[in-house]
Amino acid sequence: MSKVIVERPRVGRAAAGLRAGRTRVVEDDDGEPIRATRGGRAPKRDKPIKTKGLNETLNPLRRYLQSQVERPWNKVYSEISENLKPTSTVQQHVRDHIEDFVAIKTRTRAGEVMATGRWGGERALAEDHRRFYVHPRTGLLRENPHYRSWSKRHREKLEAAARDRLSRMREIDGKTQLHKLKDDIWWEVKLGRLGDGSQPDVVLAAGLSNLAPEILYARHGVRAIAKRMLNKGEKKKYGL
Repeated sequence: MSKVIVERPRVGRAAAGLRAGRTRVVEDDDGEPIRATRGGRAPKRDKPIKTKGLNETLNPLRRYLQSQVERPWNKVYSEISENLKPTSTVQQHVRDHIEDFVAIKTRTRAGEVMATGRWGGERALAEDHRRFYVHPRTGLLRENPHYRSWSKRHREKLEAAARDRLSRMREIDGKTQLHKLKDDIWWEVKLGRLGDGSQPDVVLAAGLSNLAPEILYARHGVRAIAKRMLNKGEKKKYGL
């Protein structure tokens, strides 16, 4: 498993800098070759050129764990560790990644499974990002029913941020926005570049919002330079 997960395959002559035609021969005054260089520099001969590197292809480990669901974790871990020497840095690399996939340190609190992260900090299993967990009572490897991939969690975060913006802001043009600020009152806000002049942000200075400017205006490097309340007709026009 350490071979598949950790070591990349050999990259070949091209990527290793050994492709034919890329070596330049330097000659002396009589036309005899002195040395072969690459890029005008003499190649180092004291160390062999490396054609392998560390990898982060952890899908084989994930697939193996998926196939072991509902088995005792102690047996699964023993099988993973059977050929992994703790004295080998490369093979220990595989062992270190196990807790990125499996919540091993778990307990039950008020009928709910709690998991401790690899670097500490206890949280409910529903809030844990790992795909598998060890059941605290049975010791079986289980799949986390609340698991969501990183891409899905990131997409949900972006969607939640978009919904939040829509509930409190409308963008009219590059310099004009409508904002629902303190006391749920809608304001027209004119934006200017941060650092232009010495005036403070008129919205934040008036205490109309506690949000950071980049969140409030959904943009970096801007500040509010003018504001005014919207009347009923304007709110109706914009569907507010």
